[in-house]
Amino acid sequence: MPFTPFHIVAGTSVKSVFPKYFSWSTFALTNILIDCEALYYYFTTGVLSHKFFHTIIGVSIVAIICATLGKPICELGLRIWNKNFKMEKIKWLKTDIKINKISSWSGALIGAYSQLIFDSIMHRDMTPFFPFTNHNGFLRVVSVENLHNICLGLFAIGIFVYLLRKFFLNK
Repeated sequence: MPFTPFHIVAGTSVKSVFPKYFSWSTFALTNILIDCEALYYYFTTGVLSHKFFHTIIGVSIVAIICATLGKPICELGLRIWNKNFKMEKIKWLKTDIKINKISSWSGALIGAYSQLIFDSIMHRDMTPFFPFTNHNGFLRVVSVENLHNICLGLFAIGIFVYLLRKFFLNK
């Protein structure tokens, strides 16, 4: 995957288009938890490895956990965001605290499977469909540079749509 923050900010495009049906918080939590596996291997072996939690089965497990157990954790984080960062002074950054089931599941599932695809494009050690096959058909379907540009482009689109909705459409 492009460095995790690249992928996380790409989720803003989905959030800005479907604000009530997509939780960016569960999306981000899902991505971070999946990449903890690669960080674990990096810190223990010195090699950035993408193993079980970077397969279709592994990301599915993480998505289920994040959609269910991560929902209250993300709601707590949003409460802290609104309270401690004094969002009443910067109202346009204030966010809803309640995450509904649909947005929690869509955030977790889109986070998990987009993570799997983006990482599979970038990393040679990925086997996204293990144990069914060791073949990675996504590897380098676009260059790493273009993958980063896609993520940044999705972020820019997300910010543009967000600002358009917030200031011009009053939504």
